[in-house]
Amino acid sequence: MTWSELFPARTLGVTAGAAALLAAIGLASSAGLVLGNATTSVPRGIYLKADPGAATYVTFCLGKRHAAAAWYGLVCSPDNPDGVRILKRLVERRDGAVIVEGDEPRALDSRVVGPVRLDEIRGWWRPLIRWGAGANGD
Repeated sequence: MTWSELFPARTLGVTAGAAALLAAIGLASSAGLVLGNATTSVPRGIYLKADPGAATYVTFCLGKRHAAAAWYGLVCSPDNPDGVRILKRLVERRDGAVIVEGDEPRALDSRVVGPVRLDEIRGWWRPLIRWGAGANGD
């Protein structure tokens, strides 16, 4: 059996294309241009870095003002800058802050942490691909 019989050109082309796509996503992710979300607090999917004016989602870290909360050490904060950043839907913009919301009743969003200050925001995002729509039908 020859190589071309074992691996037809079409299969190799699809495999090479998939590998190239995954490599591109990996490079974009390491450069901070894309973000993947697997939680249920907002729709699962891939999000693209966006200008603040075009963004519909933000990632943020907690501030020192949240230090007394039990969950403070579990996510990104001044004491844990490499911790997991929180991704939430942007609901409202105010002077110096934004209101964010998740889809789960117990989401760590503005209902819990209050308005997110602009200096706590680590990224502005818009969805590229989403699956498993959130509770608000988003």
